[in-house]
Amino acid sequence: MRRVAAAVCAAMTVAAMIVSLGACGSPNDSAESEGRSGSAGSSVSSSPSTAPSETKSSRDWGDSGCTGQTIRVIMARGTGEDANSGLLNPVAAKIAAAFAGKTQITSLDYPAKFDVSSVNAGVARLVAMLNGQAQQCPSQQTVLLGFSQGAIVTGDVLVAPADRFASSDLVGAAGTSTGASVAANTDELTDRAARNIAAVVMYGDPRFNGKASYNRGTFDKALDGSFLPRGDDDLAAYVDRIADFCAARDLVCQQGGTESAHAQYFTDGSQTEGARFAIDRLRKVLG
Repeated sequence: MRRVAAAVCAAMTVAAMIVSLGACGSPNDSAESEGRSGSAGSSVSSSPSTAPSETKSSRDWGDSGCTGQTIRVIMARGTGEDANSGLLNPVAAKIAAAFAGKTQITSLDYPAKFDVSSVNAGVARLVAMLNGQAQQCPSQQTVLLGFSQGAIVTGDVLVAPADRFASSDLVGAAGTSTGASVAANTDELTDRAARNIAAVVMYGDPRFNGKASYNRGTFDKALDGSFLPRGDDDLAAYVDRIADFCAARDLVCQQGGTESAHAQYFTDGSQTEGARFAIDRLRKVLG
């Protein structure tokens, strides 16, 4: 269930800042280059560039070709991030290195702009990709990675459509750059697609719920994310498969925090911890 209230004011504050927050980048971009082209034994690519509204969801499989690749890692980048050098690339590379030759890495092709329609487009494309993948590659296991706006997309794919983010949730706010209202996407995962999700790792989630049992990091559990935090039971079906990282004072996942804290994930060890969580989950699932 959706929790709308005091978060609205904080959400509007973050709304004015989130372009720079999502695009803050690594303080040491060269040090993160290990994630820019994947790792040995992995394939790295992006899903098709066709806009979700122009693509039949049932066949929007992205770059599936799953022969010999039992794992697919899908990255949903933050606002304004480069698809080849963002926060999530080193995480994906570490996972691929642990399963050499068996891992496919995909950067979700969605706008990643400050616009509610960007989130909606990302959810539509990711649902379609996962459903198509489950149909074409029924035994392939998936790891979902999301940062900032990408964490909204990743988390919202897993919840019921009624619990997804929509511009109407920002009371009196313009939902898009044009001021139009955007409803939450209503596409849903198939049972097989949902079962095939082995691990979900999110960073700096604007819809962070401070009380959730799957949270990781230095966060204050009394504080929620600044964009309408998820309800206590929204992700109950995935609770053992999620690691949701939130750093102390991160304005995006901790109301009242600071902008600079949103970049902590590049240096605080959570990339390695998130990769380790996903690797452990995959080993458990694959046996």
